[in-house]
Amino acid sequence: MKPNDLLEIIGEVNDEFIHEAKEKQNTKAVRFPVWAKWSSALAACLVAVCIGSFILPRMGGASSGGSGHDNGSVFMSYAGPVFPLTLMEENEHISAERKFTMDFSPWIPVWISNEEEAASRTHLTDEERQDVLDTYYEWYPEGGYYQSSEDIMVIDSYTLSNTDSTDQTIRVLYPFASNLHSLDETRPILSMGETILETKLHVGTYAGGFQGAWENWKETHQNPGSLNLLQFESWEGYQSLLSDGTYLKNTLDDYVDLAHIPVTVYELTDAWGPKENNDAGIPNPTIRVMFELDYEKTKVLSFNFNGGYHDSDHGIMGKSFSIREEWERDYGTPCYLIIIGDDIQNIQYQGYVTGGWDTKKTVDAGVTITRTESNLEEALRQAAQYNYEEIVGIGNYEESEPEYGFELYYGLLKEHLVAYGVLSDNQMERYSDGNIENLDVTSVSRVCWIEAEITIPAGESVNLDAVFKKEPSFDYHCTASENKGVSGYDAVTELGSNLNFTKQTARLEDRGQIEIVRQNFGFDLANGINEVTLDKSIPHYYLEVKGIKDTE
Repeated sequence: MKPNDLLEIIGEVNDEFIHEAKEKQNTKAVRFPVWAKWSSALAACLVAVCIGSFILPRMGGASSGGSGHDNGSVFMSYAGPVFPLTLMEENEHISAERKFTMDFSPWIPVWISNEEEAASRTHLTDEERQDVLDTYYEWYPEGGYYQSSEDIMVIDSYTLSNTDSTDQTIRVLYPFASNLHSLDETRPILSMGETILETKLHVGTYAGGFQGAWENWKETHQNPGSLNLLQFESWEGYQSLLSDGTYLKNTLDDYVDLAHIPVTVYELTDAWGPKENNDAGIPNPTIRVMFELDYEKTKVLSFNFNGGYHDSDHGIMGKSFSIREEWERDYGTPCYLIIIGDDIQNIQYQGYVTGGWDTKKTVDAGVTITRTESNLEEALRQAAQYNYEEIVGIGNYEESEPEYGFELYYGLLKEHLVAYGVLSDNQMERYSDGNIENLDVTSVSRVCWIEAEITIPAGESVNLDAVFKKEPSFDYHCTASENKGVSGYDAVTELGSNLNFTKQTARLEDRGQIEIVRQNFGFDLANGINEVTLDKSIPHYYLEVKGIKDTE
């Protein structure tokens, strides 16, 4: 099919439908993304085996599960280690003793009454809460249920000593592995005695790599390509990432500014057409937009489209979107085409009864297209704001936005786009469609730091505690792994830290909930040994356990 043939099928947009808008200018902060280093070992997320052959974000881990017992298991889902405290600037006058506690109190079942469950839904009306209560009594006629978690509480305590004759005001950085989606739950609390410290959050770039799809991976043990995420499968990934300090340095830098890149923006608004009507053969009324471009000279970013068509041989690209109805969450949200390089040509649109690209049955539909000349910083920010509000549910089901806020989200989106998307010299297949909403910003693993400023008087010591919830590493229950039902927790002694540690100890508060399967800490619960001194020459310690109820 020739380009003109395809465009003739679409129909054409008259000039009056494309509105020119004034060029906009905007400048913003410069933080250049770095490529994360990652382990080359193959990891296969067997969730895909359990729920179907979908292209899913990688959770990390090896296909065997439970391997590598001498150094701890390689879990299918790896949560990352507990990291040590560090300082913003190295200080020869400060030394540290460290004692971290792994507390299994979240494993203790807690009774949750139906009334408590209903009362916790504070955003509901009284009538809606009553409906929740009635539903819970149908589910739990005994009045409630027991709830427990395989998370643990970590209390990472430091005694920081000042050997100098003058007071030392220092900025401490406490690192932790997380993602934006879980940040509100995993962010540590820093305190000195009864005082909770005010902290500033720093979030690093994606901690992981990419791999191909799953075809033939069992036979070849190789998975070339970059269609899927490959998140870290063991602590060695973080060791490679943090050892030389580059990742932290990049995290503390300003975000990259894209204002110097001119773009042409096409905003699509006020889409109209028939309503969904299966009886009339209109299951999903859709508008399809087609245009011509030179793939070598033009890059296209898009937002709020449902489908895409790419034909580089004939210089054609297409984007499609369902015509939203008033009850849908994204009703009224614009669609955007952000054109980098040479402008696109011969924009055409047509309505169809459904979204499939092989669909030929048309419907009467339309959309307003506004053309604007701008810069990438401003244009991307506008689309990203809509995407952020959709992700976090502002105005829908969330009462407030997450603590990290839009500016941090937007900065990380820009970094991901520059490192792996259409702006990268080494673009990943995963982002080849140019869809802004497909950039993995909130779900991928990262290393984060919280920063606080403290003063240590001359010749004295202060105590600093970091308290947070830590998820387990695990193998999926739908597999036949030997590690099924095993939860793993680990810690590193000095990785990424510039502190002079004089002593490190670890304590285990098992709460009568666990049986140790494997470890290198040296705990011996049967003989009452639940506190041990760590050897700094051992960079990594691990603990793998099962619940006692699971072994009975």
